[in-house]
Amino acid sequence: MNVGDLVNFYTNAWVFKNSEKDYANPGLVIEVDDSHRQCRYTVLWANGRITTEHHGYLKKEKES
Repeated sequence: MNVGDLVNFYTNAWVFKNSEKDYANPGLVIEVDDSHRQCRYTVLWANGRITTEHHGYLKKEKES
């Protein structure tokens, strides 16, 4: 994923399923931090909230 990509919050982990309702999909990747072992993405969500997420919780929005 790159800056400017539209993404949705997604998880298969049952422990985070309740969290899905807290994210206003879609989100816009505004920063990529690959200086750690796992790449982290700063995402601006549709409701104006900004969070930092790991790759495993984001799915790239399908282009139409």
